[in-house]
Amino acid sequence: MLNWIRDDWTKPMAMFISEVFKEPDRSSSGRRRPEHERIFEETLAQYEIGDVFHLDDLLYDPII
Repeated sequence: MLNWIRDDWTKPMAMFISEVFKEPDRSSSGRRRPEHERIFEETLAQYEIGDVFHLDDLLYDPII
């Protein structure tokens, strides 16, 4: 914000406001959030077809 003020303080107020609220040139993908619904659906599908033996494996048990 200070850069905008420093660079554009001599320009008209309308131009300054348009600079502040303009659309960004680049976009960021940001922090990746887990897809809980997709993970649940995949786990449910595995359970329904009977492919859940990997859930009984104690090697990857998060509680222990």
